[in-house]
Amino acid sequence: MAALHARGWCDGTGGNFSCVVAREPLRLLMAPSGVDKGTVAPSELIEVDGKGQVVAGRGRASAETRLHLEIVAQTGAGAVLHTHSQAATVLSDWCLNPDRSSAGLSLEDLEMLKGLEGVGTHRTRVRVPVLANDQDLDRLSRAASPLLPGAPHGLLIAGHGLYAWGQSLPQAQRHLEILEWLLEQRWRRLLLQGLGLLEPPDREVTTILLDIEGTTCPVDFVTRELFPFARQRLDGFLRSHGKDPAVASLIAAIDAARLADNPDAVPAISGPDAAEAVHRARVRFLQELIDQDRKLPALKELQGMIWEEGYGSGTLKAPLFADVAPALRRWHEQHLRLAVYSSGSVQAQQLLYGHSERGDLRDLFSHWFDTKVGAKSDPASYQAIASTMAVPPGSVLFVSDALAELEAARAAGLRTLFSARPGNPQRESADFEVITSLEQVQP
Repeated sequence: MAALHARGWCDGTGGNFSCVVAREPLRLLMAPSGVDKGTVAPSELIEVDGKGQVVAGRGRASAETRLHLEIVAQTGAGAVLHTHSQAATVLSDWCLNPDRSSAGLSLEDLEMLKGLEGVGTHRTRVRVPVLANDQDLDRLSRAASPLLPGAPHGLLIAGHGLYAWGQSLPQAQRHLEILEWLLEQRWRRLLLQGLGLLEPPDREVTTILLDIEGTTCPVDFVTRELFPFARQRLDGFLRSHGKDPAVASLIAAIDAARLADNPDAVPAISGPDAAEAVHRARVRFLQELIDQDRKLPALKELQGMIWEEGYGSGTLKAPLFADVAPALRRWHEQHLRLAVYSSGSVQAQQLLYGHSERGDLRDLFSHWFDTKVGAKSDPASYQAIASTMAVPPGSVLFVSDALAELEAARAAGLRTLFSARPGNPQRESADFEVITSLEQVQP
């Protein structure tokens, strides 16, 4: 504590520091409230329990103990360090949204980022959550709780300072020093920009590009509901609508793909039974494609038609994650451009958002992209998307649960976030910043 005080990070009686000394039951070793952190002696430290009550030592526990306990509970931290540096105090207040709602401070392209646990390259972008200060620490802790698991070992309270943590006291101190350095560097850059000595980077996010499966909607909705729904109805739908011009053209494309896949697929039956044999072979082929999750544009369009009937009848309803609709509406109110890029057809995308459990959300989006623009693992696809929307790639934030897609987007110059949702098959995020909720995205 004396070393941190000497650096001007907890002047007067400011700041608070805790270290976990026992987990069962939980015990934190802390400095008591109202003492000078530069002169406090080991004998003056207090021990508090999981409810913030002093169980050993003399003195009163700080009201901020509640937030320390929340950080430990949500991150498994072994130590939490809270400072009141000039940089943290000024920047946290500066970047808060005008309505005082939660925001975030982005830090990127700096070698010192590699001092944060889990960051392996300077190309990483981290976003430190920022919350408005609140004298009601229970309420402040509840507001912070969902942001903590995805935070880069730090949290800013506007006009108040920085909370940093780590699995051990040395790691927490390292994270604190790294974050304070990054904040100081950001503050100095802003000063230089204000003096006209440094051009501000053109990196303001104006557009949010969203994947669907594993980002806004559970992955298994597609595999367990949409695919089986279409699979079971292929036979009847093709029989009922096969002569419709739109469906007939899809059937022609499907038959061409079937013969290309297996040149011997033409039934050796002639006469009145031939058409029925071709129909059955066609249905089997399509069902195999669905079972193997093989992509065929004609099948995607056909599935979209079948799903349209299901959505229209109310049989199908898209179960978006609870945080999605509020986030979309908030971004829309902030005049951000919203777009979708999914391997599912544009028709399927619009059906999903048009018939969600949260209502019709289609009007919130300005652009829809499927693989007609290009493969999701190809950087050229993302460049084409940015060009179509007439925005610089660096102003587009792409959120997805697939590493190959994020790598391609980053190579194209887009900003990226890795979506880690329950049930997602890909859990490894490499060096991408991780979010578990769209609430954490504060452009």
